[in-house]
Amino acid sequence: MGFMDKAKQMAEQAQQKIEETQKQFNDGQAAKSQGGSTGSVRYDANGRVIPSEPAAQPPASDPAAQPSASDPAAQPSASDPAVAEAVGVPQPPEEPQAEAEETPVPPPAPPRDDMNATPDPFKPIQ
Repeated sequence: MGFMDKAKQMAEQAQQKIEETQKQFNDGQAAKSQGGSTGSVRYDANGRVIPSEPAAQPPASDPAAQPSASDPAAQPSASDPAVAEAVGVPQPPEEPQAEAEETPVPPPAPPRDDMNATPDPFKPIQ
C-alpha cells in the first residue's frame, strides 16, 4: 500500500509542475503577443516577412550595424541576379546549355513463361 501512495504523490507533484510550467509559458506568450505586435505582419509570395516600416533598417553609416564578412547568413543571396548586381556580388559566367540528347527508351521485355508475374511473397525460394 505504501508504494501506491508514494506513486500517487509523485504523480500529483508532476502534474503540479506541468501546470505551473504551462501557466508560465502562456503568460510569456501573452506578454510577447501584446508587446511585440503593433500591426499586421505581411508576407511575400515566398512566405518571407515584409518589413512594414523602412525605419526598421539600421542606418548604413553605422559600421557596427554592417554585416560582417564572416557571417554567411548576412551575405546577400547570389541566386537572385538583381540583388547580386545591386550589392556587387560577382556572378559566375553563364555556361552554354547543351541540348539534351533524346535516346529512345526500349520497351520492357515481356515476362518469360517460367516467371510468375505476381509471385507469392511468403513462398520460399526454390
